[in-house]
This record gives sequence, C-alpha cells and structure tokens, in this order.
Amino acid sequence: MKPNRQQGSANVVHTAAYQLPVLGKSLLIGLLVGVVVSLYRLLLDFLETSAFSMYDFIRKEPLWIVPMFILLLLVALLVGRIMKTQPHCCGSGSAEVKNLIAGRSSYSWWKVLIAKILGSGIATAGGLALGREGPCIQLGACIAQGVGDKFSRLSTEKKVLIASGAGAGMGAALNAPLAGVMFVVEEIFRYFSPLILLSALTAAVSAQFVCRSIFGIEPVLEFTVDSAIPLADFWVLIVVGLVIGLAGALYNFVLLKARTAYLSFRWLTLSRRPVIPFLCAGILALVMPEVLCAGHAVFNIIDQPNDLSYLWLLLAVKFVFVMICLGSTTPGGDLFPLLAVGAIIGSILATIAINYWGFAPEYYFHFIVLAMAGFFTSIVGAPITAIVLLMEMTGSFPLLLSLSVVCLISYVVTDLLSRTAVYRQADAELKRRVDVQPAAVEKSQPRAEQDKLTTELIVHFDSPAAGKLAGELVLPAHCLLVSIRRGDQMLIPKGDTRIAPGDYLLFISERYDDDNKEIYQQLLQLTGQE
Repeated sequence: MKPNRQQGSANVVHTAAYQLPVLGKSLLIGLLVGVVVSLYRLLLDFLETSAFSMYDFIRKEPLWIVPMFILLLLVALLVGRIMKTQPHCCGSGSAEVKNLIAGRSSYSWWKVLIAKILGSGIATAGGLALGREGPCIQLGACIAQGVGDKFSRLSTEKKVLIASGAGAGMGAALNAPLAGVMFVVEEIFRYFSPLILLSALTAAVSAQFVCRSIFGIEPVLEFTVDSAIPLADFWVLIVVGLVIGLAGALYNFVLLKARTAYLSFRWLTLSRRPVIPFLCAGILALVMPEVLCAGHAVFNIIDQPNDLSYLWLLLAVKFVFVMICLGSTTPGGDLFPLLAVGAIIGSILATIAINYWGFAPEYYFHFIVLAMAGFFTSIVGAPITAIVLLMEMTGSFPLLLSLSVVCLISYVVTDLLSRTAVYRQADAELKRRVDVQPAAVEKSQPRAEQDKLTTELIVHFDSPAAGKLAGELVLPAHCLLVSIRRGDQMLIPKGDTRIAPGDYLLFISERYDDDNKEIYQQLLQLTGQE
C-alpha cells in the first residue's frame, strides 16, 4: 500500500535491509538452541531411565523404602530452594516467556537457564509428571535473550528474537519445527507478521537440524496411522470432539483449583511446595509406577489395546498426579503430561468404538491421535498448533481433516463452558498471589533502556484505532506512537496519518512496573487484541 502523499516520501523507510540481520541472528539462536536442547534431552532421558531403575530396585528391596522417602524429601527441598532463589524458573516457563516479551517481567537469562535445567532435571529424576517441552521453550527464550542483549539494540527486535528462540525450543523438544513456528504466531504474539514468521521459521529449522542430527528423523510418537477415517464414519468425530471438549474443561477447572489449593495454605511456601509431588511420586512408585514422569510409560502401555477397567484407573491416577505436580509449579513442562492424559482418553474411546460401535481394530491409533489434538486444543486454546503438532509428532498426515473437525468441536465446547482461558488465568492468578516478584532490570543496561519500553501491536479490523487519524488516538500518559509499519514500508506518523487495519504500530512508553502496567492493557484494547 502506498503512503498518503501528505505524509511525504521522507516518512517511508524500507525494511528489507532490517530483516536480513534479524534472520542472521535467528539462525545463530536456532543453532545454539539446538545444541542446548539436545544436551538437555539427553540429560532428561538418562534421569528418567535412572528414576525407573531406582524405583524398580526399591520395590524389590523394601529396606530401602524409608531412605528413599528421606532422599525425596531432601531433593524436594533442594528444588524448592532453587525456586525461591530464581522464581522465574517455576512451572513450565511459557507464561514467563510471554510476560518477558510483553515487558511485564525481566530477569537474568543465564541464571534462569541454569536454574531451569537443575530444577526440572531433579524433578524428572524424582519421577514427577512433568515434561521437557516447557523448559525447552524457556531455555530457547533465555538463549535468544542473551543473543539479543549482545547483538541487538532495538527492544522490538529483541522480542521477535526471544519468541523465535522459544518456538525453536518447543520444536526441538518434540521434533516438531512447524508446531514451534505456529506456537510463536498463535500463542505468543497472536497475530501474523512476515518478520515474525521468517524469524521463527529460521530459528526452528536450524535448531531442528541440530536435534535431528543427534536423535534422527523419526517422529517422537511412533503410532501407525496410514489411512483416513471414512466420511461415512465422521459422526464419531462429533462424539470424540464433545467428550474431549468436556474433558478439557474439567482439566482446566481442576488445574486452577489445584493451584489455588497450594496458595491457600500459608505454611506451604514456594520453597516447600515440591515436597508434596515428590512424596506422592514415592508412593506411586511402589504401587503404580507407570504413571510416573512425563508419560513415556503411558504411551508404551497404550501401544496396544487394554482392559477398560485398567484404562479408567490409569486415567484417574495419572490425572490426579499431573494436577498435583502442575499445581506445585515445580520446574517442568505441562504439554507432554497433557498429551499423555489425552492419549489415555483416546485409548478408552478407541476401545469402546472397536468393541461396541463396530469400528475395525486398525482405527485404534486414530482415536488416540485425535484425542490428543482435541485435548491440547481445549486446554491451550491453540487449534492450529495442535493440528500441526500432532501431525509432526506422530506422522499422522492422513488425519488432517479429522483432526481439524475434532479440534474445532472441542474448542467450541470448551469455549461455551467459559473454560478456554482458565489455562492462562491460572498462571496470572499465581503471579498475583504467590511470593514471586519480577526481577530487577539489569544495572548494566543504559539508563534509557531502563526507563523506556517499545511495544509493537497490530491493528485489528474491528479495533478502536482502525480508520482513525494518528492525531485522534487517545494514548495512555507517557506513551507515544513513533512509527507505523505497513507492508514492507515504515511510516513516520503525523497527525493526519490514517491508521489502517493490519498496520503495525510501534509505541514507546515508560517501562511497565507496578504503577503503570495498565499502559500495556490500554494499548491492547486500542488495537483490538484484548
């Protein structure tokens, strides 16, 4: 789109020369993320194997049960100490990355990186139902933050790099680079930008090159799905979507209640919360070890049909254990445990469909893949990411249409129950009530960087800003509109510059703190993103 003549040609800056250096930095970030995530995955694989071996030995040697619980108590307190020292390493890390990009949080990237690896590694060694993808997202963001601090001066560019690093981390964790890209677009920024897409794709592909050189090109979950569900049987997709939507709403509701329960006990401080999941892991290790860790044992179990009564028991115990672990905000991911719960539900639906609805046994894995995608959609609220993720993780490309139907139905069901946002609200509720404060801005930064913050937001078609002149915008105090990016052109706004839907507005304002966080929310409302 050509600029208005009244704006003058001097107001236009082409951004092609700006994009190339960003892609170069994204390539560097992707390679570094690939190395770090690969080493982290190898570490977690070793620790998880060691955990199952240790618990198997203790079940055969009951004299070691008491020392086991003493050891679990000590390592739980150690993890709690790490959480108290570096509170930004708590939980999966996705919320911390989004807060960092939004300017609502800041921390030392290398300290959080070390704390995340130590905390999540110890949690895996203890058998907690926590995954690797959340930490990998934050590890990728930390690496990108370090590269951005070293080589970038623009705040907006740093945000793009951090998001790209996070997406590369997710893709590297699950051998799903395109899902990592979609995670950046659909979940972090929630709008499309060519620069964001290219940066995320560059980082994800380069990280994946490193990881696949080490782990191979096989999908993470080797489910054999080489055919599509016949159109005549699509009625079953409605059933699956409805059931998964209800299950996702229940998951969100219980997760929020679990986190609230941890907060309701004053004696259960941040440093003591890991004690509960670690002790629960010790108990389950003696009676039902298959529910331990992220869920690889679960996938091995449902690799073939099982008795329905056992599947219901497995679902109940795994569900409760996941809630206990996630509610404690112990460092570790929530995506793989979520998928494990969804896979169990899919196995139950598949068993019912085969035994009672007349479906052929070869459709067993179809139901599992569909249930995982729908469950992810219901809880995270990102259907496109869910579809791409499950196709990459399982190689189930013939299920594209079926996945789309199930994800759509499950999303609508959960949304109608007003539970879609609970997954995100849980993190916000935790930040408001827990004894966690944002880290101080690094003193090594220039004073101007400490006092000012740039924010780039897209103008939605139905937003208050769409169609207005720049001079008519009602901006928060201490906030200025400094540029408008339209296509591959950069416009310097004047009072008579008309804002168009799809424009990217760059604001500069006071850094968000406890007194003026509402600036960011007002800008979101102005551009129509909230």
